[in-house]
Amino acid sequence: MILLGRRITALLRRSGKGAVSDSMTFGDVTVNFSGYTAKDKNGRIDITPKEIDLLKLLVEHKGLVLTRSQILDDLWGNNCPVIDRTVDTYIKNQRKKLRLDCIVTVKGIGYKYEVEQ
Repeated sequence: MILLGRRITALLRRSGKGAVSDSMTFGDVTVNFSGYTAKDKNGRIDITPKEIDLLKLLVEHKGLVLTRSQILDDLWGNNCPVIDRTVDTYIKNQRKKLRLDCIVTVKGIGYKYEVEQ
């Protein structure tokens, strides 16, 4: 089942169906994905490139639950010695820095980007 999810993720990425715009606004925070920057009304927000990549990955797969393993494989590669709880730390940092409420925790599985209609 995990392999199917990874294949779907790879196919979506290659087909461009999950493509996001260059920048997005989340409340009063604007994130520029290609420039790897974020800012709010007070100016620039200190955020790492990996945190930007993680947000972009979640946005590209809007509404789909991504497991920690899928996120690790996509952002760090298959054979990286990073543990799955690293993803939790990155999500926590994103929520704090960008004041995001659109990243939903799916208990025991992973995370998804969800915007209320």
